[in-house]
Amino acid sequence: MLRYFFFLAIGLLGIGFIIFLHELGHFAAARFLKVDVEVLSYGMGPKIFSIYGRKTEYRISAIPFGGYCRMNGSLDLMKALKDDAKVFDKTEAGSYFATTPFVRFLIYLAGPLMNYIIAILMLSLSAAIPVERLSDPAVITPITEYEDLFGNTVRQESIRKGDVLVSSGNHTFIDWQDAEDFIREHSGEAIPIVLLRDGETVSTEIIPTQSENGYVYGITNLQECVIGRSLSADFLPDDRIVMANGKEIEYTLDLYSIDEDELHLVIERDGNLIERTVVDGNLPFSWKSGMRSSPESSHPFQYGIRRATEMGISALKALGALLTLHLEDALEVITGPVKAAESIGNITVLAFSESAFSGLRTALMLLAMVSLSITIGNTLPIPTFDGGQMLINIIEMIKGKALSPRTYVSLQIAGMILALVIIVMMYSLDVKAYFFS
Repeated sequence: MLRYFFFLAIGLLGIGFIIFLHELGHFAAARFLKVDVEVLSYGMGPKIFSIYGRKTEYRISAIPFGGYCRMNGSLDLMKALKDDAKVFDKTEAGSYFATTPFVRFLIYLAGPLMNYIIAILMLSLSAAIPVERLSDPAVITPITEYEDLFGNTVRQESIRKGDVLVSSGNHTFIDWQDAEDFIREHSGEAIPIVLLRDGETVSTEIIPTQSENGYVYGITNLQECVIGRSLSADFLPDDRIVMANGKEIEYTLDLYSIDEDELHLVIERDGNLIERTVVDGNLPFSWKSGMRSSPESSHPFQYGIRRATEMGISALKALGALLTLHLEDALEVITGPVKAAESIGNITVLAFSESAFSGLRTALMLLAMVSLSITIGNTLPIPTFDGGQMLINIIEMIKGKALSPRTYVSLQIAGMILALVIIVMMYSLDVKAYFFS
């Protein structure tokens, strides 16, 4: 139970920090656009510490989850309601209601925009942190050599089985994993490459073929059939599989191409040949790979923009599934806030137990996901959300007329009710996760 609350506290602190950065975006935009901010608070609830700036009280509040930015304008609203005014015509200097709809639009846009920028920066930083990665020689084959195994006929006529990827332009391939990253970053492009074939260099290019899931280049790695780790005493590290069911084996794909449940293997070990049998097709070992320490991408900022966009699209799809009541699709991505906080804390602690770099990288990626979720969620067209406020300002700009104070308050009340419904729905996911799963 203590571990659970520890993980939960870490997750809540992380989410709260991202929410505060959201509010900091509103604060920065308001100050830049000459709107006074009465209070900027880190945390919610009772004040435990504060200092006063020239126009703003900076607080630390008792509940360290999120925060808020309270702009000048509450007195203007109260006066307008008391006088039953049709417009905000008696406003103080520096009041939110003394500005134009366009200025108010920018102030509300700043919160989601801050979260999107933060997500990009976090993903960029995570991509620049060195991590231990698998490293296999960049020996390749066209997948047409294993057509039955891959189930498609995407052809790459310029590639031969056993070619070694050397470079593309100014980029020299470190290994197959590096080549995969490079190809992914240039997805959809014809990629010029230099190959090593039979001791000679060959210049050619690989051409993409569009599929339902993106672009396919029709090549894959050839990995030697050497065992790395084993769960069975029958197999030892560095055992090399040379034959299976009477078929000569050179690469792992040769073994995977045998569509039989029982495998009779011939293994080379210390210069001797021994026989082993595997039933049900379950291999009790993993293949031998090297390791290298490297960042996720050599272009971390570009990686951050791309990953933030991909993750944002996934969040939009999940939100769309939820709003259209395709709940099974939505629940594959969306979790309740308590479960999300616990998972963030748990995964982060486990990653830090492996290494400081691994923990930091994991924390940055998880918080980037939170930041993007806040970006998407806050753009919903609900009056109390940033998206609803921006929609109101757009309508005011189009009509050339501001909402009356009473209409403004009525919309805020309706928005609070809708927000409460959404909060109940989100916490119901926690109830389902903890009590009915």
